[in-house]
Amino acid sequence: MSEEKEQGSQVMGFLIGLLTGAVIALLYAPKTGDLTREELRVRSEELKRRADELQKIANDLSQQAQVKGRELVDEAKRQWDKSAVGQRSTETGARSAQGGPTAKS
Repeated sequence: MSEEKEQGSQVMGFLIGLLTGAVIALLYAPKTGDLTREELRVRSEELKRRADELQKIANDLSQQAQVKGRELVDEAKRQWDKSAVGQRSTETGARSAQGGPTAKS
């Protein structure tokens, strides 16, 4: 999951750099104010659209990670129950629930 966060940070850094570069280029370009404002508006709309897409992707990745995490927890529980230690603790719990002697008694 840290790889996903790192990748998301890199993408956001790239987008911020892209926006900064675009603004600087527009400020130094020899265009009229009307053309510059229109170009800024168009580019900001494009950047917002891309940011929305990235947010959707991040949400999807987060949901996938949650599902995978639950699957891993379930698998770990199954493996624990199959192991000798897990079976002993299950048997001990069953005996104590029935009122029988436990290993500690």
